Amino acid sequence: MTAKRYTYRIEGLDADGRIWATEGEVTAEFAEAITQAMRQSFDRLTQGKAIYGEPGKGCRGPYDVTRVLIDRPMQDVVRDLLARLPKEA
Repeated sequence: MTAKRYTYRIEGLDADGRIWATEGEVTAEFAEAITQAMRQSFDRLTQGKAIYGEPGKGCRGPYDVTRVLIDRPMQDVVRDLLARLPKEA
């Protein structure tokens, strides 16, 4: 497999019930994209104090994730499809 570019939007609630959302971009294999997106999101939400996967370390959690969207930019999909077409002689 090869790494691909994905955009993401993650939404949720903080410990006080306030709504939050983060957006960004990662380049990874799909299976790793969610982990990278979550790490980036938690880093932003806690100004670098919390570590994703280590609950309670550096933040006053919990952060309740309510929605995750991971998407490939359409221009990347089209470029990949065009590259698969047979070359004209």
